[in-house]
Amino acid sequence: MTNIFPKINIKYNRFLDPIFIFYCQNNPELKERGWNDWKPPEAPVVLDRVEKYKAEWAKDGGEIIKNVCTVLGLSFQRNIIDVHIVSGSSRGFSEPIILKSGFSPKEFVDTLVHELIHALLQDNIERVPVRILSDLFPDESTLTRNHIITHAVLKHVYIDILKDKSRLAENIERSSNADSPSYNRAWEIVDERGYLHLINEFRKKYQ
Repeated sequence: MTNIFPKINIKYNRFLDPIFIFYCQNNPELKERGWNDWKPPEAPVVLDRVEKYKAEWAKDGGEIIKNVCTVLGLSFQRNIIDVHIVSGSSRGFSEPIILKSGFSPKEFVDTLVHELIHALLQDNIERVPVRILSDLFPDESTLTRNHIITHAVLKHVYIDILKDKSRLAENIERSSNADSPSYNRAWEIVDERGYLHLINEFRKKYQ
């Protein structure tokens, strides 16, 4: 299979933005997390952040995406992936990719790579069905299962591509502060079993 390394099109989505602003400020489930009092940044601020995200992605993004595809032995099924930036969001999305503007440039790249790994697996859902994760991790929650391989690949990116252990530690720390313990549990499994071992065991299931 010929690898497709898609162009990553990072842009502010002015149509989605008011929907997300309303959701964040009015969803009762987000009240305890402070979103009801959140004030969205002015449009020029968001646009400036988008430009910084583009510049940060341009540094290593192409190399990262090639290595993510290579280490998993998978290819994207599309030539362009749009990344929609909105003023704020309580979580990131991978289908389509929607991210908030509140990240620092490096945090943005970290989160984008996370969502791109999900998107890559979704593009290959027929070849890599989700039951593989159930077979490999039968005793873990669905959310944990869905992030073990994602985190293993992220660790590969930090250790072998970016060679930045501090950035890996920062990502793990963010997971420890997440609402669900499932993200942290996924990192624990990656640490216990080894990221390359997990990736190799995963690949054996579909190669």
